[in-house]
Amino acid sequence: MKHAGLGLRDYLPDDIRRRDTLLASLADVVTARGFQRIITPSLEQFSRIESALGHLAHQTIGFFDSSGTHLILRPDHTIPIARIVASRLRDKLPLALFYYDPVFRKDAVLGETEVMQFGCERIGPLSMDDEVAMIQLVVDITRAIGISDIEIHIAHPDVFSGYSPTVLTHIREGNFTILEDLPPIGIDHLPSSSYLHAFYDRLQASHLPNTVINLGLYKDPMYYNGLYFTVISRSYGHVLGSGGRYDSVMHAFDCNTQAFGFAFQLHHLEGAISACTPH
Repeated sequence: MKHAGLGLRDYLPDDIRRRDTLLASLADVVTARGFQRIITPSLEQFSRIESALGHLAHQTIGFFDSSGTHLILRPDHTIPIARIVASRLRDKLPLALFYYDPVFRKDAVLGETEVMQFGCERIGPLSMDDEVAMIQLVVDITRAIGISDIEIHIAHPDVFSGYSPTVLTHIREGNFTILEDLPPIGIDHLPSSSYLHAFYDRLQASHLPNTVINLGLYKDPMYYNGLYFTVISRSYGHVLGSGGRYDSVMHAFDCNTQAFGFAFQLHHLEGAISACTPH
């Protein structure tokens, strides 16, 4: 049950049994690929991660402790994982990590304050083939849990370099009806020399289904410095998860390496499973 206005949910015993079964299936897929689980603190010191937050800085839920330290509830998993890797694990690179724990943020669009996520991070030197492998992992995860109708919408910050500030503001805010021309869908609108074009060709060579180049998909360039994507279920009609390259987050912690990750929202995965299951 979701509490109206609070963005919080109760989980009853039947809910937990379904959730535990789902998490076990997800973990089986990623541990078979060499990913190891990591758990980060529910609280972070704001000043330690502020430089990596980007737009999330405005969505954090925080307070001051008795000593006056500004603390925030974990707004996502990638940033604390980047902090841990930079401070304690950089000599272990490359790393393949996964998690399933809640994040806490103010999000008027989702209407959720506490969101249970499952995600994967690959940190260390990355090639285009590694990025393709992460997209393949997304496809394999959704197939393994019975979601058969996903679309993966893919974009890149370079796509938006030629837009005027006014048009870019409308795209960032999702005000597409104001634009004279809607951002196009498809690879034909990109120069063949672009990274995104080359990446899409590699996806096609790998026979990955239902991948779409979406030139209207905008994400915070302070967070995503390269390829990024969103996963939707056509029958469920919601975004299930998203991810991409976040080298800039690692650099915010003085760790000069590359990183690519994604996160699913578990209650949306459960909704998509139900939508794809014959009744």
